[in-house]
Amino acid sequence: MGLDVSFLEHQSGTSITDNILNENADYGVGYSSIIADYHVDKPIVMLANFFKQSPLVLVTQKDIKTPSDLMGKKIMGISDSIDNITLLGMLSKFNLHDNDYENVATNFKIDAFVEKKVDAMTVFTTNEVYYLDKRGVRYNIFNPVVYGVEYYDCNLFTSKEEFLKHPKRAKNFTDASIRGWEYALSHKEEMIAIILKKYNSQHKSREALMFEAKQTEAIMLPKVFPIGSIDMARIELIINDFKQAGYINENIDKDLSKFVVMNSNQANEQWNFKSINYDIILIILLFLILGLIIVLIKNWAINKLNKELQQRVNEAIKETHEKDKIIFHQNKLTSMGEMMENIAHQWRQPLAQINSAVLLLDDLIYAQGTKNAEIENKLTEIEDLTMYMSKTISDFRDYHTPNREKSNFFLHDNIIQAIKIVDISLLHDNIEVNILCREQYKYKGYKNELKQVLIVLLNNARDALKQNSIKDAKIEVKVTKDIDTIYITVCDNAKGIKEEHLDRIFEPYFSTKHKSQGTGLGLYLAKMIIQESFNGSLNVYNTQEGACFEIRLKV
Repeated sequence: MGLDVSFLEHQSGTSITDNILNENADYGVGYSSIIADYHVDKPIVMLANFFKQSPLVLVTQKDIKTPSDLMGKKIMGISDSIDNITLLGMLSKFNLHDNDYENVATNFKIDAFVEKKVDAMTVFTTNEVYYLDKRGVRYNIFNPVVYGVEYYDCNLFTSKEEFLKHPKRAKNFTDASIRGWEYALSHKEEMIAIILKKYNSQHKSREALMFEAKQTEAIMLPKVFPIGSIDMARIELIINDFKQAGYINENIDKDLSKFVVMNSNQANEQWNFKSINYDIILIILLFLILGLIIVLIKNWAINKLNKELQQRVNEAIKETHEKDKIIFHQNKLTSMGEMMENIAHQWRQPLAQINSAVLLLDDLIYAQGTKNAEIENKLTEIEDLTMYMSKTISDFRDYHTPNREKSNFFLHDNIIQAIKIVDISLLHDNIEVNILCREQYKYKGYKNELKQVLIVLLNNARDALKQNSIKDAKIEVKVTKDIDTIYITVCDNAKGIKEEHLDRIFEPYFSTKHKSQGTGLGLYLAKMIIQESFNGSLNVYNTQEGACFEIRLKV
């Protein structure tokens, strides 16, 4: 493009707009607040937009489930500023205003949140979230986009004077910026290497920069919108929000075509019409008409994409509501330990009495000498069932015990115990279970939680085999190990999972079974247990014979 460019890092506490107007810089990248600057008669023009969503979100402590729970809480870094309007707009949807919570001045560090000195904190999804994850901090994220608050971020702009004096330079700089973003998104490793060498003033690691690159691409939505594009309808919505919030006088209506210049084709060079004949004028008019048609088609396409995006947002909101249901369900599970303890206490005596009754009947039959093979088999069956019920109650009670500690156990023994719990139903359905475990692998973790996951996978395989009426039904449990990972696979020969269901199989409340046969939470909770309690992974794939669920545990 023939441009000689120097990059200036933004200094906190200074106005990017004022630096542009004071000629400390020629071009700048700012928040949506530049729209408000234009409405208070600051002579600036908007050239391009790169972030279709703001990376600014709220992270909260795990006990805060919804934005309404922030009432009376300490929030760091959410002042009554136009740059925080996305977060303020989200909170207002829950009738939360600046006097409903305590604002704590930010120091741009996560320590206060990690140490639970504050209940919530403003962060960027491109930055602080990475460091929270690295430190193993558990948190919730409240993203304004999920609640229908969508603003532009990372907006390229310049002064009106620069644009009028150097229209070609403004266009070249805009085109170069767009091409730069396109190149950067497709050459992340190369860009990271440049940053590490020349611009790493924040001393970020290669891993942190790659996280930032991927998160940046996610909020740019390059597969949905052209990089650099500006939707005038979105600009007008932002203006209306600014007016409602009091950042713009509601009686002021500015001509946006003088602000969003590149989208309105106002960056044309000045022409000398004295030297141009009418044929050339006709050609220019034809091109202008063609350009108008292209703009109309493009606007139609963008509006269509906006509708699709809105639909996705609505789906995200619905998903959030579903997650709230799950959180409610998890809270119910927390109190299950006490309930199981009570059940164990209430059931133990009746179960013992049943066993005593069986023994008494055995003695009576023996004393009277009236042996009956069928009666004896039934009594044995009753005895086995009562023992199974007692064992199951104990297992569940242990599973829900709070403040549990890790213990060393053999994986083969754990698998055997899980199979025994579901053994009666497997035998009833004539399902053969094979265990392939060449070595007695020892593992340190939550024994009963892993057992519960295995029970879920075994029951899932059993249900699939029954549903498909498989003859010679088989389940194979296999354990292997490489250098630092143990693999546990539970495979069946039930013909596999439909392709359209594979990506959704671990979603909460998703089930291919009838509602009477399950809640759709089993596989979701199993995956959650493996991820949160074992720092491992649970995945599924199809084979020629059926489905395989694979557990990966780090050693």
